[in-house]
Amino acid sequence: MPMYQPIILPHFKRQLKRYTKKYRHLKEAVISIFENLDKRRHIHIGSSVYKVRLHTKDISRGKSKSFRLLVFVMETEMYLVPLCVYFKGDQQDITKKEINDHFEMILFELRRENLVR
Repeated sequence: MPMYQPIILPHFKRQLKRYTKKYRHLKEAVISIFENLDKRRHIHIGSSVYKVRLHTKDISRGKSKSFRLLVFVMETEMYLVPLCVYFKGDQQDITKKEINDHFEMILFELRRENLVR
């Protein structure tokens, strides 16, 4: 299983910060995914983007009331770039338009950091 280097961009940091005030263990769950991502265990939604179910100690309920993390895997550079995180209790699912908006913002920030062209 390949090890990816996570790239945490401001767009994702803002989203995560909003949730970590209420869910203190969310950051640990995200880090665990970064360290142990196995693409075969997650849903591929296109363009090297995967949807990952996050389990946190803060939420004891089932999978319908947990977090989802969308990650962009850049195979050639071995980078793992989180696109967004959302709580299934607030938002049942994410639309293609929302995914594209997050993806565009992440690509903009990657270009600004000179990580992609």
